[in-house]
Amino acid sequence: MGLRLCGVFALILMLGGAGAVAGPSFHCSLKPISGTAWIPSLVSLKFSDDFSHAEVSDAAFGVPVNARVVQHSGTSYALSWTMPGLAVSGDPGRPRPRFRAILNTSNLKMSIQAVWKDLDGKLPRGSGRCQLDQGLSLLAQNGG
Repeated sequence: MGLRLCGVFALILMLGGAGAVAGPSFHCSLKPISGTAWIPSLVSLKFSDDFSHAEVSDAAFGVPVNARVVQHSGTSYALSWTMPGLAVSGDPGRPRPRFRAILNTSNLKMSIQAVWKDLDGKLPRGSGRCQLDQGLSLLAQNGG
């Protein structure tokens, strides 16, 4: 009976914790504001529950990559990620595109910067608005 009770308890913990694994998700529409290098126009961000890491997907390529996340302020997070080289350019000698961004969760705005210089020697920048994925439970939305 003790083993059976332990199995039931483990199942309850597993099912109860399943929803806690996926944190808040955001969908962001971005526009370039400087430079000539490519800035993604649509990105999706899936955070862990504690906002310690995230997965970024660029809608143009649909390739999810892990992003490093650092809390920037009480309501904003700095993210940095690298896109696979083949997703953007087939040129094997070209470096993989890297990006850094700030997501403000209170006003749902994002600023983004490509971390390589364009032809004019500038770091290309962009900005835009984000939407919180409304498919999440209120508990998950309020956790961030």
